[in-house]
Amino acid sequence: MNQPAHLSTAQNDSLAVPLQRWIRLICISSLSLQALFVLGDYLFNYRDIANSDNVRQLWNIAREESLPTWFSSMQAQAVGLTAWLIAFVQTNRISRLQRWGWLGVGLLFLWIGIDDYASVHEKLGNVLERMATAGESPVGGLTGLLLENPSYSWFTFIAPTFAVCALVALVFLWCAFRPLGLTRYLVDGFGILALSQGLDFIEGLDAMERAYDDLQQHFAIERRYAVSHSFRVFEEVLEMLGTLMIWLGLLCYLAIQCDGRRLILVNAKEPSS
Repeated sequence: MNQPAHLSTAQNDSLAVPLQRWIRLICISSLSLQALFVLGDYLFNYRDIANSDNVRQLWNIAREESLPTWFSSMQAQAVGLTAWLIAFVQTNRISRLQRWGWLGVGLLFLWIGIDDYASVHEKLGNVLERMATAGESPVGGLTGLLLENPSYSWFTFIAPTFAVCALVALVFLWCAFRPLGLTRYLVDGFGILALSQGLDFIEGLDAMERAYDDLQQHFAIERRYAVSHSFRVFEEVLEMLGTLMIWLGLLCYLAIQCDGRRLILVNAKEPSS
């Protein structure tokens, strides 16, 4: 059986962390916070109970620099840190290539967390598209094909790069998770994330403006904002849920790698002089 993971070689003042209990707590807490954010978005953006732009922006799930976006960013970065912890726990039991694989997965999700909060992909996508179309002559080849993208500009160059990185991470995690029967977390997590990005692509189409109007008229909805904003809220909630599923899969993998499904935290004391 594998030896317990240690954060120090000292044996005094050790604290056993029951990972399975923490996994359940993380799952319940994350889902509860997501429900709270949806409720807050409804109360402060639809019902406008505070009658304040600042409060509405604070609870707006579809807006950057809000509480829900901060939570989504932190959750993605927690996935990255968990992947790095797995690499540390298995340092002496896996190859150098596998360690780099776990570090790469961690780096990907840490960047996703930063990008989610700062909207780097949207801003960088606009810049790259302007640079690609700055010349007077038409652009051909692969770049010209990508520039035919009918949705948001970030889907032109940034989305393909993210897709390749996500595919590599998925293959790596699949190889690690398959012997342990954890691939369902990858199917659910990456599948939900792919669906959320698909909805983001659809949202950027010109035809969606007409679709919002049709839905408003068909269901006799008083405010058009209720239609368009609900679409964005659904997309963002899916993104948070998909990230959570991947995080739970990594935590389960970490628990299996630790003897007795525990992580032993050790406080190393300075030797007395």
